[in-house]
Amino acid sequence: MDDLRMIRELLGDAPTPSPETMARARLALLEQARAEAVGQADTASAPDRRRRYAALGRRRRYVAALGRTRQVGRASRPQSRWWSWSLGGLGISGAVAAALVVPAILGPTAAVPGGPDQSGVASAPAGVAIGDGDDAGVVLRLAAANARHAPAVEIRPDQFIYRVGEERYLHVIGDVEGDGPVARIWVGRRHENWYSPQGLTSARLRITEDASRTPLTPADAEAARKLGYDLTPSPRVEEHGPASGYEPPTGCTACGVTRDPGEWYQPTPEYLASLPTDPARLLAKVRQDVGDQNKHSADQEVFTAILDLLRVAAPIVPPEVRAALYQAVALIPGVERIDGRVELGGRQGVAIGRVNDPTADDTVREELVFDISGRELLGFRTVKVRATKEYPAGTVVAQDVPTFKVVDHPGEVR
Repeated sequence: MDDLRMIRELLGDAPTPSPETMARARLALLEQARAEAVGQADTASAPDRRRRYAALGRRRRYVAALGRTRQVGRASRPQSRWWSWSLGGLGISGAVAAALVVPAILGPTAAVPGGPDQSGVASAPAGVAIGDGDDAGVVLRLAAANARHAPAVEIRPDQFIYRVGEERYLHVIGDVEGDGPVARIWVGRRHENWYSPQGLTSARLRITEDASRTPLTPADAEAARKLGYDLTPSPRVEEHGPASGYEPPTGCTACGVTRDPGEWYQPTPEYLASLPTDPARLLAKVRQDVGDQNKHSADQEVFTAILDLLRVAAPIVPPEVRAALYQAVALIPGVERIDGRVELGGRQGVAIGRVNDPTADDTVREELVFDISGRELLGFRTVKVRATKEYPAGTVVAQDVPTFKVVDHPGEVR
């Protein structure tokens, strides 16, 4: 039985809890996640822990799901279903429990009809933030607890996902090899893609290049001036029609028909609904479906594949599968919490990442970033791990903040 429906039937019109009550409830949930993580850490063997932090592999780009759309910034032991916690057993009232676990699944500015705010999804109060000492397991468990109870997004086979990707990559110009001026400039790119939920094949693509150019520091701004680099160019818009292999919907008589059962890189709602909701089984399924295409690390291949699925297919991933994906990420060796808080799209967040190839000069860490309460997946970052001539160690070189809407026609933005 659906947990939230059961709570409503048991309690009826429960009074609206106070912010203080909500904060206490979120604290109880967070403490439970921390206790679960500690228990699992104690039972892990030393070899298991060493393997967990072994980071190998090289980042491969994933373009199959979005046709011609490209990404930017390129210069398991079984676990119990921890989500079966009884919120009542934690001393949380039904009204509080219902309010705690409703994240904005489509992103901070996504739109779905209905609901009290612009996203169309009821938002739980921030309450208790993720602590600096909370590791990747705690963060991902809390994110999964929220994701599991998010409302599923309704989308018909004849509708389209409208994805807007606000992307930035760090562009380096100037005399990198010599003593001349060097400028590091954030270049903005906006990707608008309309694609079918049946395989995520693009029906229309609009790319706005040079949406913005922002110097990384005042010194970079001065260097750009000396180099004659234009910081305020006119944006360039590219329009593209359907991608190769795109098949338009055939009308309402075929709305319930799936022409292709789907697979990981071209998922359908039916394929995603068929995925296991047990994290260990799901991770094994991903390994099987993705294969070992990364010559350095199968773990990095799986980590990349999960992030890319979340990057493009969020609206059609069922809530329980989304929750299991977060937990599956926690099971991949080498995944870690990045210390402190990070900034993405003007918001503070918590980053979970994995280093691709620790032996390479161009080593980067791919990250997914949650808001500080674990309710929203804000987006993705790529970070240089080693210092190079172009970048100091720890420099963010690419980021992507996606939002989604469900629309009826390619080109519709409503």
